[in-house]
Amino acid sequence: MNSRKNNVHPKSAKAGFTLVEVMMASGVMILCIVGMIQVISSGAAMLDLSRKQTIATQIMHGEIENVRLRNWTQVTALPTSSTAVTINSSFQTISTGFQCTRNISTVKTDLKKVTFTVTWKGITGRSYSRSSSMYFGKNGLYVAYQRS
Repeated sequence: MNSRKNNVHPKSAKAGFTLVEVMMASGVMILCIVGMIQVISSGAAMLDLSRKQTIATQIMHGEIENVRLRNWTQVTALPTSSTAVTINSSFQTISTGFQCTRNISTVKTDLKKVTFTVTWKGITGRSYSRSSSMYFGKNGLYVAYQRS
């Protein structure tokens, strides 16, 4: 006797994923991909900011060195209001998009404070600036410091 009640043919068994399971897996995968894109985007913005901060610092240090090479008469002859500075020719290739301004104020009769401010825009369109100041005395440079 051949009884087929409990014998199920292997091809008739249901195998595979349901449509709901496939949709859930696709949703999770899309969320992961979007998250990875955002991480890459913010990482690129941080790298750009770091690179441009380094360039701004180099520009300011170069300008401070230019002032240090001058004597007291030349420094006092510079305009005291905030003026745009022509960036040193050695930085021309990397300084595209940067603007440097100089402001000179008198602290005492024989002491001047020279502040350089470099401004630029990041890849996100946000404006950034860095400042560096130095004190120039009649007998030479006393101190230089940088603010962010």
